[in-house]
Amino acid sequence: MTSVRLERKVGLAGAVFLMVGNVVGASIFILPGTLAGIAGPAIFIAYLIAIVPAFFNTLVAAQVGSILPVSAADYVFTSTVLHPLLGFLKVWAAMLGALVGGPILAYGFADYFAFFAPDINRVTLACLIVVSIMIINLLGIRSSVKIQMVMVSLFVSALLILAIGGLFYIDGELLTPIAPLGWGAVLAAAVPAYYSYTGFTMLLSITEEIKNPARNVPLITLYTFLIVAFVYTSVTFVVPGLIHWQELGTIVAPLSAAAATFLPEWYSTAITIAALLAAGTSINMIIITASRSFFAVARNRIYPQIFNRVSRHTGEPDTTIILVGVIILAGIGLQGNIAQYASVSVIGWMLYGIIWGIALVRLPKMLPDHYNNAQFKLSKSWLWITAAANIIIGFLFIFIAVRDNTAPAIGYFFLLFLGAVYYYFRQKVLAKEGVSLEALLKNETDEASRATREAAA
Repeated sequence: MTSVRLERKVGLAGAVFLMVGNVVGASIFILPGTLAGIAGPAIFIAYLIAIVPAFFNTLVAAQVGSILPVSAADYVFTSTVLHPLLGFLKVWAAMLGALVGGPILAYGFADYFAFFAPDINRVTLACLIVVSIMIINLLGIRSSVKIQMVMVSLFVSALLILAIGGLFYIDGELLTPIAPLGWGAVLAAAVPAYYSYTGFTMLLSITEEIKNPARNVPLITLYTFLIVAFVYTSVTFVVPGLIHWQELGTIVAPLSAAAATFLPEWYSTAITIAALLAAGTSINMIIITASRSFFAVARNRIYPQIFNRVSRHTGEPDTTIILVGVIILAGIGLQGNIAQYASVSVIGWMLYGIIWGIALVRLPKMLPDHYNNAQFKLSKSWLWITAAANIIIGFLFIFIAVRDNTAPAIGYFFLLFLGAVYYYFRQKVLAKEGVSLEALLKNETDEASRATREAAA
């Protein structure tokens, strides 16, 4: 089947809004309360610790996305530089993320919406928000980008008003002692806190649709990182200075409660609306990025070919958009503690941080033309520094997450194993048909070279 390509429709500003809306999701409205109960007032330090692996992930996204501007560049990169199985398991992990993460966001939306309509059915509303966002994506990525820009502007503004205004009302006594449960508790809190930063590399799912990717992808990662780091650090510093950390640990909507301490009563409503918008933008990005990843894997024949198509009317990968929507709806029945889910989810992200670290040092050897001709290029020293940081931090965070969430972690690794089994048998079927995955992946990297040359011209 002819390889189908997606149009480059997303500019620099639109991509930044997509990424900020993805990274600054509903978790920042929920996790600070739970994590304050773990780390005490030092929650902001937990978020600062979590910034470190996030920074090195932005370097991975900037380097890979600028030289491989194709759908699911992370999959193509890992498959080409290391092994196709490792690349596929990244996409398989994205399916697991949609199955569990999507429903949690949808339920978060429903729970916050209960502020306005307490009697509405929680499951029904969670399904409605997913279906609504899925339909918006079927209309075209331009529509979802425009809506995302409005939503992100509103909820980031609400967070900044809380964070900056709250600085003038902080009670210093609430911030002492800074780490009442010890620094080990602060480090433990940094693991689920990192969940709030995990969206940076999701940019790699949509690089095929970004205009002038060699220039724009590094800028997108830089601007997104700076915005997110400032918002998270300021919010998590202010909130425990307004409400005692032990009380925060028991509050479902901690940011609304913090706003009520110094802002007009109606602003708690504004924070609630901001949480709804943040949940919506995060669901939107799960649908956008996971659908592109599934599309890329189908283009390489690992998933059924029904998913290797785009709509004649919108140019969107409609079948994979519907697939992701169905996966999220299927998982709506799953419910769990967000801090526990966040910790287990981090296992997947850190596992791929380790894999990408190994792949980075092999990049100049395995893709020499792409690396040597790149407009944005990390020096070989920085490739090694980024790789070492991803590997060391990855093992540390995985150890903490498995120690604190052993049973869910075992379940996660088992599901990854099932993905490997699927890949093994699918590869056998393709081999009998005379299909070479290596040749298909070479087509992807050749397409990336052509795209970067066209952008440079």
